[in-house]
Amino acid sequence: MLRLFLTASTLALTAPAFADTITGEAKVDTVTIYPGLATISRLVRLDLPAGNHDIIVPGLPQALATEGLRLSAPQGVQIGAVNLATDRLPVTPDQTSPEIQAAKDEVERLEAVLRDRDAAIAQIRLRVQAAEEQIAFLQSLSQASAGETLTASAVADIRELAQMVGTETLAVRQEAFTAEQEAQAAIRDREDDVEALDDARKALAALMAPDIKGSVLTFTVNAAEAGEVTIDVSTLEGYANWSPVYDMRLTTGDAAGLDIDRAVVVSQETGQDWLDVKLVLSTARPGEQIAPSGVWAQARRIISEDDLEKERGVVMMADPAPMISRSVVGGLAEEVMEAPAMVAQADFSGATVTYTYPGRVDIRNGVDDLRLPLDTLELDADVWAEAAPSRDAIAYRMAEFTNTTQEVLLPGQALIFADGTMIGFGNLPLLAAGADTEMGFGPLDGLRLTRTTPSKSEGDIGVFSSANQLKEAAVMTVENLTGQDWKVLLRDAIPYSEQDDLEVEFDASPSVTQRDPDGQRGILEWELDVAAGAKQEVTLDYTLTWPTGYVLR
Repeated sequence: MLRLFLTASTLALTAPAFADTITGEAKVDTVTIYPGLATISRLVRLDLPAGNHDIIVPGLPQALATEGLRLSAPQGVQIGAVNLATDRLPVTPDQTSPEIQAAKDEVERLEAVLRDRDAAIAQIRLRVQAAEEQIAFLQSLSQASAGETLTASAVADIRELAQMVGTETLAVRQEAFTAEQEAQAAIRDREDDVEALDDARKALAALMAPDIKGSVLTFTVNAAEAGEVTIDVSTLEGYANWSPVYDMRLTTGDAAGLDIDRAVVVSQETGQDWLDVKLVLSTARPGEQIAPSGVWAQARRIISEDDLEKERGVVMMADPAPMISRSVVGGLAEEVMEAPAMVAQADFSGATVTYTYPGRVDIRNGVDDLRLPLDTLELDADVWAEAAPSRDAIAYRMAEFTNTTQEVLLPGQALIFADGTMIGFGNLPLLAAGADTEMGFGPLDGLRLTRTTPSKSEGDIGVFSSANQLKEAAVMTVENLTGQDWKVLLRDAIPYSEQDDLEVEFDASPSVTQRDPDGQRGILEWELDVAAGAKQEVTLDYTLTWPTGYVLR
């Protein structure tokens, strides 16, 4: 009985006998953008009677893929067969939006205005033409009448004729002049009509762009009860992207701190405008690798040295170029195997972050990147000046700050400000919640650096020397002309040795604060407090000693 019931229910759902066809419009409601991809949720609102229905949704982008197409319906509505057509599209009624219809009406109105303007200009030109023909008639009439008058020798009649012709001709020419002025004014007004029509056509083209055939979605539904139903059509589409951008504003002095204005840049070329949509930004990367790469083990074997020599001889006799690359370590031959080619993948540490932009936005297809502000973060910052006299003539402003937010700060381009002055561009690295980082915030022209080497000598020690030496003395100075006190981290370098016979000794005043920071061999650091207007000097002497018979490299 259960099987019979299921079969009957299925037939009832798919049977076309009682189905009617309803056309609906899909409006983009929510867009979730990933790097390079977007999930677009379109809502189709239908007023459905109870029963089975065939639904047609035209006007979807042409490049939609069925793999990313998903439909969902509220409780009480079942969705049956789904078809996405990009070729041999079904016939659908006109689904022109009110905005497009209004733009079309405006184009038609302005075209009618232009036609009326052309008709009015033509009518004025008829008046000019009629005046010219009237002048020609008066001139011909005066010539014929003058001939007859001269024959009759009536001078008074000639004068009367001339006066009449002159008066009438003047009046006609004045009428022609007035008509020509009206025609020129109408032509100038026509230029405004032409410009208005051109703008209206561009506005219509912008609403209808891009001009593509599109695709049509058809599906069947069964509604248990009559009423308004909203179907969610979700698609996965490419050619969409977003990236974070930052304005980083550092304040130095007693109230040191860092304000970070966060924004995002969004772009899309999906083929349709997204108007009045809810925007969600995600750091997930659905288009990338979703499982770990495989690993491969090497097959190792051993071979006797006699067999190895024989094998080498056979190979050399067969082909001077070895066919198998091997390395020998401790009498064992190792066959070099090439691992399968691996593609480098970007690695973002931390969990996926999702941003929901407040309000609704318009993101048009194929236009310039749209910048949307997010928020402002206020972080504490430790500020100091960093100096490398061996490389630079001035010190540079540095800041260390901790991401005290509860989310990951994504990597992105940053516009750098220090004490209200724009410094330049930089890049904020990926910063997990609770992590800290250091960034440069531009030069400090008032912190001047010098490094001199007053003495440097190399030679034997004593007459009966058993060792060689290289000595160098350096003097470094930091002069503060900025008008404020600065903590200065001065950094310099001395040679280092990895051989017992090559000894390195150094002496510094003041004493070195840290040697080999972060495992950087040979690097020395001094933490100095340099008051405004003051100058501080650091001296450094180092000696290299090595046995006779060796050369320093």
